[in-house]
Amino acid sequence: MTTNEATLLTWHSKNHGIQVLEDTLRLLRRKRKSIARVLYLSPHGEEFQPPAEVHGAHLEYLTLDIQDPSDHAEVYRAVSETVLPRVRSIPNLHINVSPGTPAMHCVWLILHAGGAFPKSTRLWSSQRPAPDRDTRLNPVDVPVSTYLAEIRHQARLQAPDAQYDPEARSEPRRRAFEDLYRFASIPHAPLLILGERGTGKTRLVESWIPRLKRREKIVVVPCGTLDSSLAESELFGHVKGAFTGAEKDRDGLLANADGGILFLDEVQDLPMGVKRNLIRFLQDRRRRYRRVGSDEEYSVDVEVVCASNLSLPDLAGRLAPDLFDRLSHFLVTIPPLRQCREDLEADWERVWQETCTEAGLPEKPPDSPSVLRALKADPLSGNLRDLQRLALHIAAWWHGNTPEQACHEALKSWRRSHIPHAADSDDSIWGTGSRNERIRNFKRLLARRFKQEHGSWAAAAKALDCDERTLRADAR
Repeated sequence: MTTNEATLLTWHSKNHGIQVLEDTLRLLRRKRKSIARVLYLSPHGEEFQPPAEVHGAHLEYLTLDIQDPSDHAEVYRAVSETVLPRVRSIPNLHINVSPGTPAMHCVWLILHAGGAFPKSTRLWSSQRPAPDRDTRLNPVDVPVSTYLAEIRHQARLQAPDAQYDPEARSEPRRRAFEDLYRFASIPHAPLLILGERGTGKTRLVESWIPRLKRREKIVVVPCGTLDSSLAESELFGHVKGAFTGAEKDRDGLLANADGGILFLDEVQDLPMGVKRNLIRFLQDRRRRYRRVGSDEEYSVDVEVVCASNLSLPDLAGRLAPDLFDRLSHFLVTIPPLRQCREDLEADWERVWQETCTEAGLPEKPPDSPSVLRALKADPLSGNLRDLQRLALHIAAWWHGNTPEQACHEALKSWRRSHIPHAADSDDSIWGTGSRNERIRNFKRLLARRFKQEHGSWAAAAKALDCDERTLRADAR
């Protein structure tokens, strides 16, 4: 199929049969749209005798596991799981939204508005006003922009970096992404993102936040790399002669971020002097600051986003209370992979496609039951990094072995190289000492974890079906 030829995606018309497809292809040809292939969908149980070709277009038939074609949720699930993976890489896709039930029409529109199809996808509506009238074909233009569409568009620009699918299946990840969208849309309010190492916080911020805040520029500050003696100069800038070696004026990272986003990655690692000046900067609505060695005030228009791999209580202990309060108005916790098992297969496929680009390796990860079982059972304390390690181990064993042998050997070497994380340690969960001491330690960790996940003591107590006062006491 050439780049000018297209694929048509359409449902089988139960009432009008193949005639709807014939009319659609004929009218598309009049509009100079060359359709080389038709992906022809039908719900489970519909019986018909399809031709192999219609108007020169080759037909591929796909039966979806849909028992009730009028059930929106059932149609949406089937299309998302079965159809979308088939069409994501098609550059010239057309969809006839007319055949099928109203639920089917609705699903096409929702997915298109959410950016699930390739960017160039066109929607069409084929209608016959009356039996004695000719069929007409009109473009469907739905000017709806959603945060899903914006994020998916940004993810395509970031390719080949693996991105989380914003339409998560697991409840913890879906709740986190909804909070991220909701909170990021509030201007001039610092956003704090927490998550274990390897949960992809930095990548989420770099790929999603500029779209959500509608600011193109982002200045990333890896706080742990700042030299404590020069950190204030790096962030706020300095004037010539401010200190030994200051041979000329320097703008600083704040000035560079003007009009964009200042992202403080691992914010707990900021040197103390910077933390004090940052408090004054954040409490000033005009975002004013002074360069090192200068009495002149500067003002910048920046959005501040911070990230940390510490838990909320630990981060609060590392930052001054005033700074913590100003950074944590809006808090989003990215859950670890072990809490999002429903998303794990999709995560694994994206990581594989990003990591294993060597010639001779399959485009998709090997269909190995042993690998999927291992991923579902492992604590994955390194999160996405554990998936990246496993992909590399499979690649190392791939050549000269069958796929199953490669996966078997890779799993063994992957497990040998696994470094236990504090979260995997029995002592970190149960503590040490007597039975009562270990129970108290578990209660404390449970209370703090649920407070972190649910955002408040009241919400955490509700989730655990207990009294808020009891939960606060356990946390102490």
